[in-house]
Amino acid sequence: MSQPAQLPRRFALHRRYDITGVSGTGIVAYGTQYPTGRTTLAWCCSDVQSVAVYDDIEHVETIHGHGGLTEIRWIDPPPAPEPTASAHPTGFTVLAGKARCATAAQQTA
Repeated sequence: MSQPAQLPRRFALHRRYDITGVSGTGIVAYGTQYPTGRTTLAWCCSDVQSVAVYDDIEHVETIHGHGGLTEIRWIDPPPAPEPTASAHPTGFTVLAGKARCATAAQQTA
């Protein structure tokens, strides 16, 4: 079984001040951002525990950030950039999106 090209990235929602009095302070939820941008948030530190799905991390910040009183703290590092090395085997040249065999002169260059 092969691994996915990019795994989901985890984060914690850290609240410095609880303006609602419901979730408390410190880490109040954990989340996951998927390669598509879709984000889940699981509330874990109050009497009411739930899981919600958002279109992107910006929605989580807008809804639950409370003007900077709550912040996203990433657990996993950002994804590594895609490699820029050619994916074409030696001896092939790509011109205008089509692969063709390289000539002997191109192979020795």
